[in-house]
Amino acid sequence: MFNEVFGCKCIGIEQQEDVAQLSRKVLKKLNLDDDIKIVIGNENTIADLDYDILMVAAFAEPKERVFSNIWDVVSEKTPVLYRTYTGMRAILYSPVTEKDTRGFHKEVMLLPTGNTNNTSVLIRKIT
Repeated sequence: MFNEVFGCKCIGIEQQEDVAQLSRKVLKKLNLDDDIKIVIGNENTIADLDYDILMVAAFAEPKERVFSNIWDVVSEKTPVLYRTYTGMRAILYSPVTEKDTRGFHKEVMLLPTGNTNNTSVLIRKIT
């Protein structure tokens, strides 16, 4: 999405090697492999990467640990965008809670419209 809309280079972090390989194959078929890279790791991997913005997937787990580790690494200037579920979808999928994002300030929350299922939330670290 970021690559398509904003033309920026992207790095996806995947914990499972087989899923990472599949993601790379899909990106190659779509001719996106020059702009989107997949690395093996978890949220701690971001400490070794160069980035301007972070996006956390709705399925990232365990959420409290993920956001705690992100807080340890990012600066107050780094925008962190996460996707979560609200409404009836929150019954099926674990949503991000206020407890998960302790130490962050919520700047914008975009509720889903149309065929979109995820709520997008922009947060920044506070100290």
